[in-house]
Amino acid sequence: MSSSSLVDNPTSYPPQTAASGSAANPIAPNPPGPSNPVAPNPPGPSPNASPCSFWITRTRKNVKSNDKRLNHDPRALQHFLLTHASGRPTVLIECKGTHEVGSDNPDGTQTTITETDFHFTVDISSALLPANTYGAPVWVVADEEPVKRGKYWRQIDYDPNPPPQAQTPANLEAGHSRLRRRAATPLERKQALDDAQRRKALGLPPWASISAQTPDPTGVRLLFPGDRLRFDKASVCAIEGFSDSNLVAPTKTLDEWAEEYCASWSPLKEFRFMRTVYGWDLAEVQRQVASSLAPCHGGDDKKETVTVIIKGNEVVVRPKNLLWWIYGLGFFRILFYITLVYPFILWPIKKFLLARCWKVAGSSFAFVRYEHLEDSKPGETVAQYIARVPQAPQAKDLKATSRGISKIVGQSFADWYSVNAQHFTTAARGWNKGGQRNPIVV
Repeated sequence: MSSSSLVDNPTSYPPQTAASGSAANPIAPNPPGPSNPVAPNPPGPSPNASPCSFWITRTRKNVKSNDKRLNHDPRALQHFLLTHASGRPTVLIECKGTHEVGSDNPDGTQTTITETDFHFTVDISSALLPANTYGAPVWVVADEEPVKRGKYWRQIDYDPNPPPQAQTPANLEAGHSRLRRRAATPLERKQALDDAQRRKALGLPPWASISAQTPDPTGVRLLFPGDRLRFDKASVCAIEGFSDSNLVAPTKTLDEWAEEYCASWSPLKEFRFMRTVYGWDLAEVQRQVASSLAPCHGGDDKKETVTVIIKGNEVVVRPKNLLWWIYGLGFFRILFYITLVYPFILWPIKKFLLARCWKVAGSSFAFVRYEHLEDSKPGETVAQYIARVPQAPQAKDLKATSRGISKIVGQSFADWYSVNAQHFTTAARGWNKGGQRNPIVV
């Protein structure tokens, strides 16, 4: 486990503000007033609140905290998570090119050596759209999504007495439910993994419903009503006729998950808030970059390896105690593995007896998405909008929705890479073994 020099004596930092706005009720589950349905998400802590201590891990750049308040006060925990929800993760593209060189030995055998032609990293985080005045969209897992809900294995929540299909819960916004919990079946886990992989391959957000095999297949649900309106039909997808509409409220809200976490007695509990990215097919990103770097080096059996690395994608809250200190010691963990103490004693104790893990919420950042144009009118077509509005965007960047007209913001990877490809090829051709090791920022 990565750690920081601040781990033993974490310093209090001013929190990152999630969004601008009034702080009278910093963690209210609903934005103010029906008169402004697309109001900014609830902001971070009020100016009078003392900030919770946290640090940034050295290797993975995650936000971590073992502040005592976060493990006992649900309001402080939700307050902390919303504050850091708009902290964008770091997206890196690591590029490596190699070729093989053979040499003859005196005994007649041949030795093959792999030589590195280039090895560099490019920081493409600037391509992510900013969280803007609304803050990043915060999501909570749906009941049927197999995730860690207080155990170290995946579970789902279910209603033992579901209402008829024609009915819906009376007040989903309130978040109160009488659900039961059980371990997810292997089939449920496989279906969730398949859906997650398809979303990733299509560049879709985690709340996009893509499976027709279950009546309510959406993996997560947007927490705030304003986000459910803003992100309705906002996904850019190559599937013809794809629609990510009918976004509904989560049955169990973030404040309820915070209460559940804080009520746990376990000394090895942790809350993991995920910060994800979407909009680009990351596998296609790797293929296109590798293809463009092939002419930058030569030799026999040459190979280009491109990997997308996302850092700072978690906000982790844990209590501060001796057990977490022992499990976090990397050197001693290796020693415990060699002596078989970890696999036969420490790991079973952690997974089956003491450990509790919640991975039930997060925020997401887009490379590209549709955004509603405020000067459009409901029922208006793209052609009518272009004819009415001077200097309107091109028709290919617009689409009609129930609210009016939406425009693409951000860039597809093909468009972005056509402008920035020279950063990659220049770094590959000019690479030397003793050169700069810091990521190239574009």
